[in-house]
Amino acid sequence: MPLSDKTGRYYQNDSDEFPSSISWPQLFVLHVAANYKLRRSSMGWWPDGHVFANGAVAIHPPVTVKSLVKNGLLERNPRGEAMALGDWDGKSTMEPPIPMLWASKKGKRLLAKITEETGLVFNKETYQLVKPEEAEPEEADGITLGYFDTEREAALAHDRAAILMYGDDAETNFPPEESEHVVLSDEVMRQLNALKAGRGRLQ
Repeated sequence: MPLSDKTGRYYQNDSDEFPSSISWPQLFVLHVAANYKLRRSSMGWWPDGHVFANGAVAIHPPVTVKSLVKNGLLERNPRGEAMALGDWDGKSTMEPPIPMLWASKKGKRLLAKITEETGLVFNKETYQLVKPEEAEPEEADGITLGYFDTEREAALAHDRAAILMYGDDAETNFPPEESEHVVLSDEVMRQLNALKAGRGRLQ
């Protein structure tokens, strides 16, 4: 019984590498962390680069994230690890180094196993776990990040968008930390989410 219809909990007993079961909230957060880096706020962990059309941001409970870290399903930078395990250092989470978490190789292997057995995939646009046929992308045009007073501002905005799109593989004009505090508009974020789902290209 890979997935319980009643609880949404995934069960497995054919691999000692992974936990014998994983709850629906854990599974969901693991999918999110495979698509976005997670950052910390006072309320919980949120996906860097995802904003709903109404401007809202999803917040995931610290207890769920902590369990994934303990099981080795999430990787993290040192400050991210400390905060995930409950050690708040009293500093703003916007202060470098920014606390971050993301799906580990082990976590991604587990997701591949679960997807193979259940068919569930993560739809970046709707921010839901769905069957593959429900996640078919539509066509969309490229996006424009906006208008800027200087070439440097434009380049930093492009860097930020590229990092949100491609993570560590992004080609940037400046070192990644220089664009960490660039804030893109809600509309641009919405379009970036569509782009990440395969519906367009970054201009």
